[in-house]
Amino acid sequence: MSQKIVRIGRSSLAVIIPADFIHALGVKAGERVSVQTHPDNGKVLIQFSGAIQLALPTSKNLKKSHAK
Repeated sequence: MSQKIVRIGRSSLAVIIPADFIHALGVKAGERVSVQTHPDNGKVLIQFSGAIQLALPTSKNLKKSHAK
């Protein structure tokens, strides 16, 4: 997946997280997340609070996602 970086205000940038993923986690706007940056390798780790188990894709779900 490739996402654009967007400007938020005068001095901030953001990456938009797809709504389907956020809904699957049960995260709501305004909730706080833990963000760790790793400038040495260009990685950013975002950790959402709570222990949430995502459903594994089934063959039925895979067929639907490929049909789009």
